Amino acid sequence: MVDEFFDCDHYRHQTGLDLDRQGLMQHFRQTGDALGLDPSPYFATLWYKARYRNWARRGAATAFDDFLFRIGRGMERNPHPLIDGEFYRANHADLAAIGAKAPLHFMLHGDAEGRNPSGAFDAAFYRMCYLPLGTSHPFRHFSRHGATLGHLPRPAPKKPRRTHRAVRDAIRGLNRPLLLACHDAQAAGVPILTLDLATSLRARGYDPVFLLQRAGPLLPRFRAQGPTFVLAEGWAMDELAEALPARVPALINTAAMDAVALARTRSNCLLLVHEMADYIRDQGLLPGLRAAQAAGARIVVSMPSMVAALAPDLKDLTQIRPGIILPQTPMAAFRQIRRQMRGAGPVFISAGYADHRKGFDLFLAAARRIVAQRPQARFVWLGALGDWAQGLARQAQADGLDLILPGFTEHSLAWYRAADIYLLTSRQDPGPTTAMHAAAMGTAFVGYAADIGLIGQTEGVGTFLPAGAERAFSDAALAAAAAVTPSKRRALRRHLRAHSGFEPYVNALMARLAPGSGAAT
Repeated sequence: MVDEFFDCDHYRHQTGLDLDRQGLMQHFRQTGDALGLDPSPYFATLWYKARYRNWARRGAATAFDDFLFRIGRGMERNPHPLIDGEFYRANHADLAAIGAKAPLHFMLHGDAEGRNPSGAFDAAFYRMCYLPLGTSHPFRHFSRHGATLGHLPRPAPKKPRRTHRAVRDAIRGLNRPLLLACHDAQAAGVPILTLDLATSLRARGYDPVFLLQRAGPLLPRFRAQGPTFVLAEGWAMDELAEALPARVPALINTAAMDAVALARTRSNCLLLVHEMADYIRDQGLLPGLRAAQAAGARIVVSMPSMVAALAPDLKDLTQIRPGIILPQTPMAAFRQIRRQMRGAGPVFISAGYADHRKGFDLFLAAARRIVAQRPQARFVWLGALGDWAQGLARQAQADGLDLILPGFTEHSLAWYRAADIYLLTSRQDPGPTTAMHAAAMGTAFVGYAADIGLIGQTEGVGTFLPAGAERAFSDAALAAAAAVTPSKRRALRRHLRAHSGFEPYVNALMARLAPGSGAAT
């Protein structure tokens, strides 16, 4: 029974041992248990021994053996301070008759299903606030990573009484604080853009202070750049806005954040809108944008098409197209991916969180049409896959499609360089920046002319086909791949360097942020 519940990855994470399953279990029995190491993210050895001091009375070799032995005989024991078998049964009606084995159900099934193991752990909150896109098992993530990072296991009470002191402590010693706000710290476009802005602003003598609605896997990078407040962890927006000195300027890098309090308490506040107009309307964000404008925020949108689409609802809009900063990628990564993809071709790539909006289904449909004409073609999707996309991907691979799924990778440029064409299949996308990163590596795109912010801004970078023209899309992708040459790739790289600089973008934002700057342009 121990073998069934022993988690090799979790034990390796604690020990760094490069052993097979049998070797790891042997180490745990001979050494790990005595050292207080945990055999599973759901079992806390030291806590269990302190809670159940008679654990060794029956001769169990380890505390974990004792737990499993007693549970197997119907005796109530909890394996972890955040797992309560009685609570678990009482709050999940379908498990009322499971008896003492309730903790085992949570280990095997409940965590993956998003169930709460006790009143002290809120799975829905943790997933929303911290979990990387496309991943599951919030409790396992908390046990392995989140607790060490200071993540909360459940929502904290609001902290208005402590806010002023916390803000004063956070900005004490900062020379030129500047607030940067966005919706979360996921490894995606706007959070990465926010970090890039922070890097540029630090080089200009500013000290970033971050305000996030939720957290995510990039949270340590935010905290490394400056003081960071996560609203979902209990901070009150009104109190934070009030506690920040009025002289601190604010760049609010999303339409999804309630910016009224920040705009009301400072004269220099920019609200950067990257979301498409239909998304803004569908999500009910227009009233908040109007209120923020009325409170004094100046709105900057990313693309000309956004100005036209939002003009009926919002006045005095400025358009400034974001620049890009290419992620650092070691030469070893380029060589590794080039070796991995050698002999394949053509190679078609796309990227982003694979969902319906990103058109993951359209990407696979195009792949099937392409491979019917070019059986050696290979396909790569960079980024996390949700449950819907995972099902589609499994079926495509079972059907024989050569589909590579590296997940989110910091070495995306190496993949773009190894590809021939980027397939832009999004149904709605304010960029995407990923297509520009691919172009910076000499990889042009073929896209659907859907609700895409880049339309009209990509001369020489890619080709748009009418939405729904699926056969024409795959034919255009094949033709573009056949036309790729080293000289064309070099020309595309030069074009991107000349037209996507990041510092001119920051210059334009800071000119607009300055108090007393002119009217919208």
